[in-house]
Formats: sequence, structure tokens, C-alpha cells
Amino acid sequence: MFMFAIVAACGAGAILAAAPQAPAIFPVADVRPGMVGIGRTVFAGDTIEDFQVHILGVVSNVTGASRDLVLARLEGGPLAKTGVIQGMSGSPVYIDGRLLGAVSYALGSFPKEPIAGITPIAEMTAAVNSTAPRGTTGDLALQWPAAPVEVLAAIGRLAERAAAPLGRLAPGSRLQGAASLADLAPSLRPIGAAMVFSGFDPDVARDLRGTLGAAASAQTPGATTGANGTSTGLRPGDPIGMALIRGDLEMGATGTVTSVEGGRVYAFGHPFLNLGPTSLAMTKAHVYTVVPSLDSSLKIASLGPVIGTMTQDRATAVGGVLGAGPSELIVNLTLASSHAPERKVQFKVLHDQALTPLFTYVGLLNAITSYERQSGALTIETSGQVSFGDASVTIDDIFTGDGAAGAAAAGATASVGMAATNEFKMALAQRIDLTVRASERVEATTIERAWLDTTRPMAGATCTLQVLLRDYRGATETIAMPITMPSQPGTVTLLISDAPTLVSLEDRELRPGRATSWPDLLNRMNAARRNNRVYVRLITAGPGTVIAGTPLPGLPASVRTVFDDDKTASATPVTKMVAGSWEQRLTRVVRGSRELTITVVAAR
Repeated sequence: MFMFAIVAACGAGAILAAAPQAPAIFPVADVRPGMVGIGRTVFAGDTIEDFQVHILGVVSNVTGASRDLVLARLEGGPLAKTGVIQGMSGSPVYIDGRLLGAVSYALGSFPKEPIAGITPIAEMTAAVNSTAPRGTTGDLALQWPAAPVEVLAAIGRLAERAAAPLGRLAPGSRLQGAASLADLAPSLRPIGAAMVFSGFDPDVARDLRGTLGAAASAQTPGATTGANGTSTGLRPGDPIGMALIRGDLEMGATGTVTSVEGGRVYAFGHPFLNLGPTSLAMTKAHVYTVVPSLDSSLKIASLGPVIGTMTQDRATAVGGVLGAGPSELIVNLTLASSHAPERKVQFKVLHDQALTPLFTYVGLLNAITSYERQSGALTIETSGQVSFGDASVTIDDIFTGDGAAGAAAAGATASVGMAATNEFKMALAQRIDLTVRASERVEATTIERAWLDTTRPMAGATCTLQVLLRDYRGATETIAMPITMPSQPGTVTLLISDAPTLVSLEDRELRPGRATSWPDLLNRMNAARRNNRVYVRLITAGPGTVIAGTPLPGLPASVRTVFDDDKTASATPVTKMVAGSWEQRLTRVVRGSRELTITVVAAR
């Protein structure tokens, strides 16, 4: 899948000690066609090389109101055969020794010359130092547990934030320089960070590449540490990384440093994912080589040690501060298989309300599919817990058949997603300890029959429910469950079902309501319906009310009317109520359902 560059190790303290000062700025107002500047970037290894920048003109208001973009033709190094290179976004450009800005935009597809757009440094620093709030990320919100196709679609929407071409000049755009540039400016697009992936299954990587719509470097076999570990400083022109996932799995992006001012770093000259305020691990990076392409050449790079935190991902730059890295979700995964030795995988996922669930799912799915088949006979059992510091949610489920890997990853991620978007408190998962046990066979059973040990159960009495189960090979088993009848005589329905059937009934008729507090949400996540359970519900017909998720049968009509008329109360009228709940855990997936209509007689 995506491959991440691994980079040179470097102590943050040594970097901070250099304390670079703000460079002298070359103002955009002084830029004239025909000027020649110097750009700096790394094409291979850790050597910063110069290339020439021939100014063509300035387009005003091209990426937004009052935003300028300097157009230039690049020359030198491999640029004649590569064109503008993914991963060189952020490369600083100097005129007369003063910093103009960062190489950040390329010209369409299959360009014959390396023509680039340069984001002025003033616009980059203003964006990174902004205190503007984060924009909406509602398009990334999912209903967890989410289906794999929904997660990939959300990642695709995320990529669209930064990958879309400009398409056309903004209203009021003005061109300073040759009139022919007007034909070039609309086809400019962000160069794009060089995506790097390490430890990803090729099939998963292919799906992610297609979803993100960005070029990704090829896998670097065995790459686990930076290759230039003696570097002690971060310089303009150096490669730099941003990590979405890091550890035994790595996924992120590399670009180029534009400027370092004290402990603050400015890079890229365009957004990564256009998130606004964010918290990603800032890493060193190592460039192995440049791969030429008629479509889009790119640097093959790897992520290295964490040297700080990327705090802003804005329209004109990414940036952050050197020092300690950010808080992240720690994932400890144990893979136990019926045909291979046990393996342990550890990785960290960025902390972000919208992105943590998405990339936790990606990491878990990849780790599972790297060692297990993705189709055919497969059963996956998941167990463990998700910790939120002050509380935890238990993972205990089984998935079987085609799509078992994706369903298992989504199920283990469900509480991460539900907590990240809850309305009661900031609650990003801190740790996941998960064991995945896989076997290449179908482990499922179907509910064939159900019956009570009596035909005339008495009110308030405890009876024994017998449930006949049949596995996919035809073998049968009968389980017994004690069931307590309601205290009043009458006709009731006994539902014996799998998790999907019960969830459908609850959503359609029993109306469980929304969580009303963080503790309530935790209880609901721990009580989530699981595939390895036989669920039994004793259902009575008649008017009732669900208040804040709690069913209250038998309320007087006058009381129900008060609740129904109170728009501020979390009250839902229902025509069916649950009078009793039981469940039994099995070691396989349960499928199917049965209903029994029972007449409860008065106690003698």
C-alpha cells in the first residue's frame, strides 16, 4: 500500500539550539518577468542542491482573494527530464539572497517544461501563524461501525480537499507579465506531497492510492530507519515529513522545508489535507532518489524520527514547531493464526477527531490482510479493549466469510469513531490492545428452532428456553437459557435472534434513543450488539415511552402526554416494550432468528 519514507535521526534539542532567524524577504511587488532566482531542494540523500528559477510573471488572486502566485520556469539538476517533482513542494526560492517563497504548484499533466507556481513566503507565514478555527469536517463523519466502502469513500473526500486543480482563475485575477501566461494559470495544481507507505499489503496500498488519487512511492524493502542519521539540523531545502501512521506501519507524506525561524517551521507552500489546526507528528525525511514520469515525477522518500508537531495545515502552507511530538493513539496488535506463528504489530495513529477513526481502520485492516486471505473461508475473532484514559470499551466479536477482515477492522474501530465525534467531551482513544485470531474455515451457526420447557408459563416464573443451533456442516447443538416471565399475565413475544436482527428491531420499533452523557455512551458502546451472541428479548405490546434511552412501560396516559408534548425532553413514544433481556456468548458467529408467541397465565 502506501509507503512511507524513513528518515534520518536527529535530536530536536540540537535543532532548537541552532535557532535560525527569520530570513530577509523579497516582496512580490518587486517581482518582474525575466528575473532569475535560486531554488534549493534535495534530489537524493541529504545534499541540498541549487536549481535556477526564471521568473515568468505574477498571477494575482489565483488561489484566493489577495493571494498571489509567482510563475516560473525551473532549470537544473534532473528537472529537464523530470519536470516539477512531487516532494519538492516547499523548496525555497531566493532572489538576490532574499526569500521569495516556496515552489508549490505544477502545470497540468504531461507538461513539456518544468513550469511551477511559487507561493509567497508572507502568505505561508500568515497562514501558519493564523488563529482561525478549523473548518467543517462533516463530510468525513461516519456512522460507526462503518462499512469498509464507507471508510474508503471518506478518505477519498479527504483527498479532494487538497488534490483538486485550481480549475480556473479566481474572480478578479490579474496577470502581471506576458499575456500568454493567462493560458497556463488555470491548469496549475498543487504539486502534492510525496506519499510514502511502509509495511502495507500491496492490495491495500493499491486501493488507498486509487482513493487518495495521489502518487505514492514504491515499497522500499526492509526500510525501517533513517539512512542519514548524523544530521543535526533542519535547513531550508531539507526534506520533511508528516505522519498519519507510524511504527511497524507507516503512512504519511514528505515535502520540503521552506523556512525555519527559531523553533517554527514552514513547508509545502500548499495544503496537505487542508485541515486547518491539526496535530501531526513532524518528522525528518530521507530522499532515496527521484523517479521521472511523464505524468508526475516524484521523490522516493522515507519518514524518520519525530522532531516536532505540525500544528497547521492551511491553504498556502503547512507548519509547526520543533520539539516534542504530539499525542497519538497507540495500537498494540497481536495476530494469531491457525496456519502461522503469532505476530505482534505496534503503530501509532494521529490524534484528530475526524482522521483518527479513518486511519485506525486503515492500519488495522492492513495488518490483518497482510497475513490473512481477503476472500474465501475465513473467520476472525477479535478481543481486547480501547482505552480512553478514564474508561475503556471491551472488544469481543467474531466475523466470518467474505469481507471478514474489513468487518473486523471496522468493528474494532467503532468505539474510536463514536467517541471521537461525541457531543459530551473531547474523547480521543489513547490506546488499543487488540488480539486477532484467524482461521481458514467458516465458524457460524444458525438458529433453527426455539421452545420453552412449558406450554403455560406463569407470571413471574423462571422457565428454560431451549435453542437448537445448526452449523454450516449440518451438525446441531442445543443450548439452554433461563427466562423470567413478566409479572402480569397476557400475551408476549419471545424473540431469539442474531445481532443484525435485534439491531433492526430496536431501530425500527423499540427506539433506544441517543446517549445522554459520556458515561451513558460508554455503557452503550460496551453493550453493542455482537455477532457471537444469541440474543433473547421478551417483548410486550402496548403503549410505552423511551426516555433518555430508558424504556418506561405502563405510564399513565396523562404522564405520556406530558412527555410527548415536551419538545425539550428526550422522550419517544413506542408501541412495543422490552420486558426482559438475555444473551449467551458463543465461540462462533450466530445467524438467523425465531419468534415465539407466548400466553403468560396468572400465578396460582
